[in-house]
Amino acid sequence: MTFHSDIDSDEQWAQAPAAANGPRASSRKTPLPAPVGPWWRDAAGIPPRQTLFGGHYIRRSMGATIGGGGRAKTTLAIFEAVSMAAGKDLSTGEALASGRLRVWVLNGEEDQDELDRRIAAVCQHYGVTAHDLAGGLFVQSVRDNPLRIAVLDRGAPVIDAAVAAYMEGFIQRQRIDVFMVDPLVGFHAVAENDNGHMDVVIKEGFGAIANRTNSAGEVYHHPGKPKPGQTETTVEDARGASAVIWAVRSARVFNFMSQEEARKLGLSEDERRLHIRASNGKANMGPLGRAKWMRLIVVTLANGDQVAAAISWSPPNPFHGVTPEHVELARSLAATGEYRTDMRSPNWIGYALATRLNIPISHGGLNDPGQIERIKTIIKTWIANKVLKVDRRKDRDGKERDFIAPGPFQPELPLPDRREDDE
Repeated sequence: MTFHSDIDSDEQWAQAPAAANGPRASSRKTPLPAPVGPWWRDAAGIPPRQTLFGGHYIRRSMGATIGGGGRAKTTLAIFEAVSMAAGKDLSTGEALASGRLRVWVLNGEEDQDELDRRIAAVCQHYGVTAHDLAGGLFVQSVRDNPLRIAVLDRGAPVIDAAVAAYMEGFIQRQRIDVFMVDPLVGFHAVAENDNGHMDVVIKEGFGAIANRTNSAGEVYHHPGKPKPGQTETTVEDARGASAVIWAVRSARVFNFMSQEEARKLGLSEDERRLHIRASNGKANMGPLGRAKWMRLIVVTLANGDQVAAAISWSPPNPFHGVTPEHVELARSLAATGEYRTDMRSPNWIGYALATRLNIPISHGGLNDPGQIERIKTIIKTWIANKVLKVDRRKDRDGKERDFIAPGPFQPELPLPDRREDDE
């Protein structure tokens, strides 16, 4: 693929000569790889991958983040950019193994003032100072001066040499470790639905820059229109050509908390849409990670503006405060043979356990749905771990009912760390 430039490169370009009776040689100048010999390489001498942050940003590689409108792609990008530049996980304060990184945020949707507001909100919320950033964060709006890494030349995609040189030069001069491109659609002028075109954008454009500068690149991309009845976005739903996802080494997708998840936590619809799940849907350089969560909050700046910012969030652990003594208590209650599995019964085991665990629910009361789900999760987990079991037998009226009984779990053995959700 040629560079879009009126000036020939000073590099040496190989051009295959025309064979006497063979096909006519192409007139295009094409860089050819050096010849190689038979392969063998001692694995001990291969440089390890350099993962910079969150298992997602990897030197000399491109990553992608997919998310629809309102899923806080830009908000998360800024949170991660500040974290990397400060050299610590803002949510925990733990220092990054990679140390302080130098980060360049390029945004084609927001103006500079709006980007600055969002950065300021993160810094204010987490107490990040100019000294903490050490001059390593660069935030640039290119909404009014777009950087199109690839353009069409007589219908063919070509790399714009001026844009490539601008980006590569900046990365080298400022010793940038990570560059972010948000959103992808604003950084090219080729056919988004054409695999060949988008392969050029990701591999020969941004990917080549990341490779030559030993940096990690990230593109933020939108999904296409959801299918009828579809509520969750996957990486395969990325808008346009599939080459975008296949060309990156790690891709993650953002989704709102599902209605079922919110119901289990007792969250309202408005609260549900403040919780966003980030799932790694493609990890060519490592195993798929478990989902990570973030929550959106509002920060009031010194100028009076209210700005959204992201904070790390984890679903509450239903077993927080539950001890081995509570396990034995549950088995003792179950041994009486009085407690049912049906929460509609006043003798539901959940009500008896809640009293002992100081969980505020009662039969016939105005109970918090989140607390109900918590005690149900504890019971289901204990049944799965064989602390408890279901015993089908007749009640005092001679009707077949499901009761709770002690399971075959041996108290002297460690309690299996297995939840129903992990199956």
